[in-house]
Amino acid sequence: MSEPLPAMSQAEQDQLTRQVGRALLGAAPPGWTRIRAEYRSAGRHIEVDVFVTGPDGAEHPMRPPMEVVDGLGRMRQGMYRPGIGTWLSAVYALEPPSSFTVDFEPDLEPRWRRLPPPIGFQDELRFFPRSDDNIPDWLRQRAGLPPAGQPPMPPPGAGPQPPMATPPAGMPQTVRPGPPFAPPAAPMPAGPPNWAAPQQAGQPGPPPGWSPPPPPDPATT
Repeated sequence: MSEPLPAMSQAEQDQLTRQVGRALLGAAPPGWTRIRAEYRSAGRHIEVDVFVTGPDGAEHPMRPPMEVVDGLGRMRQGMYRPGIGTWLSAVYALEPPSSFTVDFEPDLEPRWRRLPPPIGFQDELRFFPRSDDNIPDWLRQRAGLPPAGQPPMPPPGAGPQPPMATPPAGMPQTVRPGPPFAPPAAPMPAGPPNWAAPQQAGQPGPPPGWSPPPPPDPATT
């Protein structure tokens, strides 16, 4: 089941209701005084119980006929109304010779025999979408939705994002990349350093206390 059936007319609903009643009559044991069928569903989770009251007034469980399970399921799909949803539980009561009543409950949580998993309630809202104000609080909780009027929770692991740093006033907001690395230092000259020669960038200076030698005497040359 992935989507509701086309809306069922009142005539179609009445016909299907009589078919369910005939299926219950056909399965009832002799001497019955009352038959009660309960149908509960959320998404793909379905529970159907049928009880028969005998002449002694005691109620006994009975195996649900397949026509009853299928018929009530078709009614649930066909009675969906956009934005409103469909009923979640129904009670079909039959008394001799053939009088019956059917009660549908669209909003109250059914009395589950076994509580459906969260995916059942999520499927319910996916198969039979409801507007926000038509989702009861208990159904919100079962489906893992936030309370009415609150924004949806972020997905797991998505924590708050850190705020973006704002540069001070007057600072340009566009940063241009610089050189990938600093330029290499000037190569060292081969041999002992000539401290008297002009110094180049990157070349070490003379040791402390050093002074240049006096020029050569022309008379000795």
